[in-house]
Amino acid sequence: MSDDNDAAPELTPDAAERHVDRGMALADRMDLDGALADFVAVEAALRFSHDPAARVQWARSLNGLGFIDLMDAKTARAAVSDPDEETERAVRWGLKQALARFDQSLAIQAEPAYRAYAAGNRAYALALLGRTNDAREAFRRLFAEGGRDAYDGQVRDTERLSVPEDRAVRRLIDDVWHEMGEA
Repeated sequence: MSDDNDAAPELTPDAAERHVDRGMALADRMDLDGALADFVAVEAALRFSHDPAARVQWARSLNGLGFIDLMDAKTARAAVSDPDEETERAVRWGLKQALARFDQSLAIQAEPAYRAYAAGNRAYALALLGRTNDAREAFRRLFAEGGRDAYDGQVRDTERLSVPEDRAVRRLIDDVWHEMGEA
């Protein structure tokens, strides 16, 4: 077998955008396996691209992969009513992996709208990890930039595959929203 077969397939930024858009639509419907295939293909093909348009899609794919990690962690948590140490460790690992992908996405994403999605996911992961002060500041920045749409998006996320910890996250989101004088 030659090394040529191991190379990631070539994707133009436009083709990558279609893959990421499809992955996002699948993730929104919670078809995470379908979304994973699209995000992985884009991430592998565009990893470390110097083309600004390609980097936008690479960053979006990283955000999508982080979202899948986040939902996988929530799925592991939702599977048990009283998590043992092993479950807690697996959930924390998944959330930390998601957080790393969101951080990487934010480090390379140049488009403000796409940055907002990754920033919102990052704030949510921080809250689920119990990093309340970091999450509070992240939500504050997110709401200052994105207003009501950002707030509504975060509320929707706490209702998606809800776990007991989402109650505390929702209180934090509402507290930050009200602190900012929004209602």
